[in-house]
Amino acid sequence: MTPHRPEPALGTAGLHMRTEVPESWDGWIGRAPVTLRRRWISLAEGRIPGGARTFGLSGPDGDQVALVGGVMEAPTGHVRFDPQRVLSGGSVADGVVADGPHPWQGLSADELFPSCVLMGPNYESAPAGPGSRDPRVLRAYLEALLDWCRDQGMRSVSALFLRPDYPEFLDVLRTAGFAVVPMVDRSDMDVTWDDLDGYIAGLRRNQRFAVRRELREIAARGIEISERPIGDEEPELIPLRAQIVAKYGGVPDDKREADSFRHLRDHFGPENVWIVEARKGGALLSFTMLVRDGDQWTALMSATDYEHPDASFTYFATMFYRPAELAPGQGITTIAYGLGTVQAKRLRGCTVSTLSAAGLLLDRSD
Repeated sequence: MTPHRPEPALGTAGLHMRTEVPESWDGWIGRAPVTLRRRWISLAEGRIPGGARTFGLSGPDGDQVALVGGVMEAPTGHVRFDPQRVLSGGSVADGVVADGPHPWQGLSADELFPSCVLMGPNYESAPAGPGSRDPRVLRAYLEALLDWCRDQGMRSVSALFLRPDYPEFLDVLRTAGFAVVPMVDRSDMDVTWDDLDGYIAGLRRNQRFAVRRELREIAARGIEISERPIGDEEPELIPLRAQIVAKYGGVPDDKREADSFRHLRDHFGPENVWIVEARKGGALLSFTMLVRDGDQWTALMSATDYEHPDASFTYFATMFYRPAELAPGQGITTIAYGLGTVQAKRLRGCTVSTLSAAGLLLDRSD
């Protein structure tokens, strides 16, 4: 088998592998999901071993189509980002993949690595560029990618977090022999109303009653829901973040949280990072952080003071009800809620879609 070269030359059979996301990226990717824009990729590229790379098929004005990904020399064991764990069924207990099928079940690391992994680092992946929905271009892209992978000694190719609204790419993967299986669910809310009453009217009947009851209870307890841009420092948010980290088995780290707030403020600009918060008598009970990019908000972070007796329902108010009320006036057309707590999000108006994972073992007869 051809030995693997850690830093391969760029360009094979029309494919260009770039070790960084080019500055021109956002200018030609078109209507790709927000998190595939350059600043979102750079925000979380550490989730890809060696950092994010782009694999593109050349066109006259930039790549015709490209995906973000990387090269993994060995498994990492991460429940969401390790293709071996995902495609072998090792992440079933973590809710990352369904009970089956698991096309890589029983395969060893030696059979799978090194591996080329196509993966947006923000939990959603899709082809970008003017050819992203053209089956002919996508077939040419995949052929060039597989040729590049074989030339570099890859033993497998995988794609994680594939969005279902790019069926052309999923079809091309299946035709090329990839096993495509269900992965995690993600939630998004399309803003189709003009005010809070319009939002509530669009919910199921029982949920409409529940939301109005929760809002009455919040008002009766003297809790105020408001919003503001992120500040230079956010010391009040850190103790609430410590509670939620501990709740889900993590180790709270005040410095890490403070650094994260500062980084998000500087990375996106304070005018694009807003805090929706619930307070009673000045005490912070709950917050949700919304990051704006174009006409989309992404709910990136939240926390609640579980020890405060008046904090009930404030999570839902800061995460769903107040953003839904504000969105029409801010020109927001979509609120992205990402992974997890699917039923709670569905009940509050989100559309839930299932992402996919795909894997292919390469012919190693050479």
